[in-house]
Amino acid sequence: MENLDCMTREELWAFWNKHKFARTAKQLFPDRPKGYVVATRNLANYACNKSVAMACRERGDIDAASMYERIADRIYARDLPEYAKW
Repeated sequence: MENLDCMTREELWAFWNKHKFARTAKQLFPDRPKGYVVATRNLANYACNKSVAMACRERGDIDAASMYERIADRIYARDLPEYAKW
C-alpha cells in the first residue's frame, strides 16, 4: 500500500477526487481481500481529511488542522484493515 502520508496536499486531493471505488479497489488490491472496496473508500476519506488538514495548516488555522488530523488518525486506526495500512 502506498504511504498516503508522503503525498502532498494536491496529491491527496487528487487521490480522493479520482476514485471510482470498485475500479480503484481492484487496482490497489488485486487479490481482492475481504472488504477491499470499503477499505478503498476509507483510504479516500483519509486522503481528503489529510489534505484539508494540510490546507488549514498552510493558512495558519491550527485548530481546524488538528481536528482534521484527528479524523484522519481515527480512520487509519479504526477503519483500515491491516492490508490497507502503510
